[in-house]
Amino acid sequence: MTPHEDVVQLLRALVRIPSVSGEEDECRDVLAQWMVTRGIQTELHGRNVIGVVEGTAVGGERPDRGLLYCTHIDVVPVGPGWTRDPWDGALINGRIHGRGSNDAKSSVAAMAVAAAHIDRSQLYGRIVLAFVCDEETGGDGIEACRDTLPPCDAAIVGEPSELDVCPGQRGLLRASIKVQGRSCHASRPHEGVNALVGAARDVLALDALDLGESHPLLGRATLQPTVLHAGTRPNVLPGEAVIDLDGRPTPACDNERMLQLIDAATEGELIVKSKRLTPVVTPEDAEIVRIAQAASPTGKVRGFGGLSDRVHLADIPGLVMGPGTSVQSHAPDESVAVDQVTQAVDAYTKITNAYLGAVAPDLVLNPTPNP
Repeated sequence: MTPHEDVVQLLRALVRIPSVSGEEDECRDVLAQWMVTRGIQTELHGRNVIGVVEGTAVGGERPDRGLLYCTHIDVVPVGPGWTRDPWDGALINGRIHGRGSNDAKSSVAAMAVAAAHIDRSQLYGRIVLAFVCDEETGGDGIEACRDTLPPCDAAIVGEPSELDVCPGQRGLLRASIKVQGRSCHASRPHEGVNALVGAARDVLALDALDLGESHPLLGRATLQPTVLHAGTRPNVLPGEAVIDLDGRPTPACDNERMLQLIDAATEGELIVKSKRLTPVVTPEDAEIVRIAQAASPTGKVRGFGGLSDRVHLADIPGLVMGPGTSVQSHAPDESVAVDQVTQAVDAYTKITNAYLGAVAPDLVLNPTPNP
């Protein structure tokens, strides 16, 4: 079976297995068995499956190093709006359908097939595969198994990017502002303090914040009030209002700087819910980025618009790159183009051969120009 035939078969099989976050066991086991039958050293770590492909090249001057391919086997719940069976893995008009086909089992299948078909005799070091749970929710995925992996010097994180190369992603800040007032009857507002009015002032103050310069890959940081909790009845002044915030930090305005700006600009009490997901950027001239750009069918380098497990691998150079589109992620009637999945197999194979190969090919030295 050719790699292109293999990846279609594997992806369809994986899509047919429901693996909503927390329920990845069956998908993990099927994938692990597939890897074992293809000679990949495989072990389970909780609901994660880890694989290692050791190169057997001898001589030469390339360093012994590890290249990590990481993506997730969990998917979001199906939700409303579907017009077809979300778990059928159907192949129709050049597209594979089903929940997770795009995000991110297409990356899982392409990475696994590329590793299984690689010529190990031409590689130094090792390929490390981490197909993990809980990416959509956080918890027991790459965060839990990272320390058990063999040493890795660079990472490719599989997420739908249309195979564009994304060496940077913004962070995530979740916080709230609690505005305290004093309740009273709405007909006698002078007897109380309307917390909604204070919340409105704070919302306008947030809207006026300067969040720093635009980053070349990630653009400007953003901060948005997304939910307002206040009030109990139409005839009662709200005694408390809580504004939920969604912040997307960049290196120009990172998580700590954003919190400082919020605290200085608002009158309410700042409550930090999560600040651990920080922005991550690998320089565009890093070796792994140049290799990936040359291997990508698009040759395009840009920032990744969402979040990914890249944040948990920030200590090594890396990037996000995978088949599929962000539009299809989490959407009803999710699907992915077969052509892009097979192109991903080819791209991952080229990256591996360039980064671990016995001889560095020309594509490292002469990458495709960024459009």
